[in-house]
Amino acid sequence: MANNTANPLSSEELIAFVAAVESSSVHGAADALGLTQSAVTKRLQGLERRGGVVLLERGRFGVRPTAAGRLLYPDAKEALAALRRAEEALSSHRELARHALSVAASYTIGELLLPGWLAAFRRREPDTRAQVEIVNSAGVLERLREREVELGFVEGAENLDGFDALTVHQDRLGVVVAAGHPWCRRGRVAPLDLAQEPYVAREEGSGTREVIDAELAAHGIRLLPAIETASVQSVKRTLAADGGFSLLSPLAVELELTAGTLALLPLDGVEIRRALRAVRAYGRRHSDTAESFWRWLERNVAPGAAGV
Repeated sequence: MANNTANPLSSEELIAFVAAVESSSVHGAADALGLTQSAVTKRLQGLERRGGVVLLERGRFGVRPTAAGRLLYPDAKEALAALRRAEEALSSHRELARHALSVAASYTIGELLLPGWLAAFRRREPDTRAQVEIVNSAGVLERLREREVELGFVEGAENLDGFDALTVHQDRLGVVVAAGHPWCRRGRVAPLDLAQEPYVAREEGSGTREVIDAELAAHGIRLLPAIETASVQSVKRTLAADGGFSLLSPLAVELELTAGTLALLPLDGVEIRRALRAVRAYGRRHSDTAESFWRWLERNVAPGAAGV
C-alpha cells in the first residue's frame, strides 16, 4: 500500500472495512455499524483511494477481500484493537484525574493539620486520590506557579500576589525548650534572655522562620541561629538532647508537651502570630475535586466556620 504518513488511514474507514470483510456484505456492515449502506460504501471507497489499491471484490456473493484486502485485514483488526485499548487507557486516566487532588503544603500544615482535613473530606468524597508534597512555604508557591500542584498551604508572610488565599488557622508561636530548662521555673522568657542560649531554627525559606524574623526585627531583636534545619523533628530532638531554644507553634510540640519532654513559654512583650493559609493560583481553572476541596475548607476549616 502507498506510504502516506501525512494522510494516515482513517479508523472509521478501517472499521467499515473490517465489518464488511466479516459480514461478507456492505449491507451486513451497515447493519453492524448502524449506518446506511451509502455511508459504508463511501468509507470503503475512501480507504481504497487512500491506499491506492482495491481491497474488496463486489459481486452476487456480496464482498470479499482481494489479496491486498487479505493482507490489510489482520493489521486493521490489530490497529482497531490498539485504538480501543488506547481509549480504555485514556478513559481510566480521565476517571483517576477527575478525582485527583495535587497539593503542596508547608511542614506545620502538611504534617499536623492537612492529614485530618483530607480524611474528613474523603469521608464526603471517598473517590478522592490526594497527592501531597511537603516543602517549605517558598517551595509551595513555586510549585503553584509552575502548575505542578493545584492547591497549596503556606505559613509565612510571603507575597501572595497572583494567588487566592484562604486563612485556615490562626497560630501563635512560643519559646520551646527542654522541660528541665532553667527558663521553665520562671514560666516566661525575656527577649534579652534569647541571646544567652543557642538558637535552633528552621531553615531560611521556611514560613515559620520568616514570621519569626520579621516579628523579632520589629522589636529590635536579631537572632543568629546556632543550628538551622528543615526538619521540625530535628529541632525538637536537638532541644531535648543538647538544650538551647527554638520558636515553634504549639501544633508542632503538642505530643512533647503532653509527654512532658518539652515546654512552651511566652516571650515577654513579643507576640508572634501567623495566619496559616490555603492558596491557589488566581484566575486559573481548577479540577472539580480541587474546587470542591477549596469550598469544603471555606465551610469547615476557615476561622468562623462550623467545626473550627
